[in-house]
Amino acid sequence: MKIDRGLLMTLGAALTTAACATAGTGATAPSGPTTTVALPQVTCAPGTFAGTPTLDSAAVALATIEAMSDQSQHAALYARALDQARRGTTTDAQNAYGYFLAGQAAVNTGAFAEAVTFYNRATELCPALAEYDINRQRRQGANLAFNRASSLLQAQDTTAALTALNAAASLDPTMPQPHFTLGLVNFTRQNTGEAVRHWRRTVQLLESLPADSSAEVNSNRADVHSNTLNALVLAGVQYLQRDSSAQAATLLEEMMRRLPNSADASYHYALALYNLERWRDLVPAGQRATTLAPLSNGAWLLYYNGFAGQAQAASEARQTAQANDFSRQAAAIRTQSEALPVQLDRVQLDVDDTGTQIRGEAVGNGPTAPVQVEFTVYGVSGPVGTGQVTVTPPARGQRAPFQLTIANTSPISGYSYRVVR
Repeated sequence: MKIDRGLLMTLGAALTTAACATAGTGATAPSGPTTTVALPQVTCAPGTFAGTPTLDSAAVALATIEAMSDQSQHAALYARALDQARRGTTTDAQNAYGYFLAGQAAVNTGAFAEAVTFYNRATELCPALAEYDINRQRRQGANLAFNRASSLLQAQDTTAALTALNAAASLDPTMPQPHFTLGLVNFTRQNTGEAVRHWRRTVQLLESLPADSSAEVNSNRADVHSNTLNALVLAGVQYLQRDSSAQAATLLEEMMRRLPNSADASYHYALALYNLERWRDLVPAGQRATTLAPLSNGAWLLYYNGFAGQAQAASEARQTAQANDFSRQAAAIRTQSEALPVQLDRVQLDVDDTGTQIRGEAVGNGPTAPVQVEFTVYGVSGPVGTGQVTVTPPARGQRAPFQLTIANTSPISGYSYRVVR
């Protein structure tokens, strides 16, 4: 299935539906000529949680930012707080307060990877800090890191973007967006295995999230979920292009279970089995491919080869009766494919907010009578729209374009079609 240029990136960002606030300090600053910050009331073990002059100064800097409307001084204050908190962790490596403050400052200076280290150490020394405020800070920091990564990708600084994306994923391991985008970046770099790992994680996270009170959030999640599954099918195709048919077969078999009505997943799964010479498995896979796309010459050829391959293997093993039986079945399939009223090739789907446009090419197979074809598009849970198109076959071997639009507002995860007449 074709996914619009830029759609995957758009969907990666679509899950972020609210503006991201800067990470809070978890501290308050009372009014008056002298700013002091009350130490959070938490019980820590095995580490300590105590103020020192250096750490108190860092806390004051962070609290001052909260009260400032002039943002021009924020960067300098965050940098000062980070320097002081770092020194505090060096002076007393068992004091969780230093790491707590350093994490806040690091997030807001863009030192996201360092923030991960600080937050991890703070919660190791003082687990109570996680629930107290660090979990919230990590979520906000992850949003900041993801937004930074999106800007870097737009500026084509992929290396720096990857660092920010990995930091976002580490700051908030429950956030799907970084994994989706990491999958996309790795896919474009031909790092198929890494792309698959991140996209599988995206699906896992999305499916584990409880329904949100916002219909828009739920709709965005459904879009990303559907397109991540489509992206995994594309990863299977990329495996095939890289001559990694075993990995392709494993992934596409999984996608066939998730997307049983995807003609693309079905065809490429059968192709992977053909490359692996798994003739027996190819028969049902090829048959399924012809069921979902009955005018696909490629699908019929794969179905044919499931029997032809077994016939050759039986012949080489001198199992003449079996070889003859497989050959007869292969010949019957070839006869069916040769009798197709027309062949459909290069089918592509373009999806937008109003519907699905299906484009492809009709290839002449001999007959010239018009053929009525009905396409069905599917979401993850089943069909979401149908549409018919009249295909006029060109001369044998010649090609002619066809297209139709199916109105739908649901995410699309596959298509199939049938001949009406």
